[in-house]
Amino acid sequence: MANNVTASFEEVWARQQQDTFLKRSVAMIVADTSFKSSMKSGDVLKRTYRSVSADDAPDVYVSGSDMTVRDITDTAETLTVNKKYGIAIQVDDFDEIQSKYNIAVNYGTDYGVIMQTQIDADVLGEVVNAESTVDGGDVGATAGNGIVLTVNNVLNTVAAVTKKLRLANVYDTNNFGIISPEFEEILTVYYGSKATDLGDKSTLNGFYAKISGFDLYSSNNLTGTASLALATQPTADDTIVIQGVTFTFKAVPSAAGEVDLGSDVDATRANLAALINAPSTTTAGGIALTAADARKFIARVSAVNDDTADTLIVTYKGAGVLAVSETLTDGTDVRTTTQQKQLCVFGVKNKATTLVMQKMPSVERTRIPLQFGDYIKNGMLYGLKTFLDNSKKLVSVHIASSAF
Repeated sequence: MANNVTASFEEVWARQQQDTFLKRSVAMIVADTSFKSSMKSGDVLKRTYRSVSADDAPDVYVSGSDMTVRDITDTAETLTVNKKYGIAIQVDDFDEIQSKYNIAVNYGTDYGVIMQTQIDADVLGEVVNAESTVDGGDVGATAGNGIVLTVNNVLNTVAAVTKKLRLANVYDTNNFGIISPEFEEILTVYYGSKATDLGDKSTLNGFYAKISGFDLYSSNNLTGTASLALATQPTADDTIVIQGVTFTFKAVPSAAGEVDLGSDVDATRANLAALINAPSTTTAGGIALTAADARKFIARVSAVNDDTADTLIVTYKGAGVLAVSETLTDGTDVRTTTQQKQLCVFGVKNKATTLVMQKMPSVERTRIPLQFGDYIKNGMLYGLKTFLDNSKKLVSVHIASSAF
């Protein structure tokens, strides 16, 4: 005999939904937000700098002789408040009544974090405008290549940042470093058995440790770059994959993400760059990405085509580690592993770029006409600029990421 009483088994629902694992923001450690109060309206912030250089020297004065009068020049730089982002969802009244969980609150909270993550990616992405760079050449390897980070060179890497700031005549002591989980791992292994409180405050806004005068914060939202060597015309159906998004070369593109094989390799590479930079637009050079893929690329990805070097440089804000691969017929056309980099951000706290938030992420709930339901909308408006004085207080640390 076989009993079957499963119909009477009780189902127990958890009181809360599972955790969502979203990225943590560190932008406010990096950015100067002091201009927010002076920009309640308007869309342009103007700042000027004087024509004085650290290399200037006084004239030798000769008694009885006129001195040469120097010309002085002020130069203006502007920040435009033009970054507009929004997220909207629809919540039906009846779904909300019957759902065990609060749909609007839970999704609203998650998407609020996504909005903050976008600000964070933009701020950390300003690392490309740093005046100073630390790369392989600063730790005894090849200049221009990413640093292959090890326990033997990790502190040398941090020390090189201090040197670069001093060479730029920056003497602030309130310094930060935004490092990746991979960088954090190497540091942890280095300190291993040493007596230290390394990591004791790691839950405090991403704070990891204070090392060599830098408060280090861990972030999985850094900018990644990659270089694709493409000197030979691809074959139809060859592919390039960037952070999970596939671009396929075709003689006659017809589907999302397909790139036209141009008259020569330079034209083809330019078509690929154009599609990456305008991913929601279909042109003769390529077919727009799907809506979900285009959304990510519009907000965070850029590409630069170089016909002289036969390369395509892709920069992806918020990637952490930029994943790239290819199935190109010509075996010499590959991603250049030494140029696949993770850009860690170092500099002076609240001085390394300028952020003006005119509208913080905020939720608005409105009824849907002719429906029993609401639109839940979250929007923000801000501007971002690395002014000349910001750039001197910002250092880009290039870490080789192809092995991550």
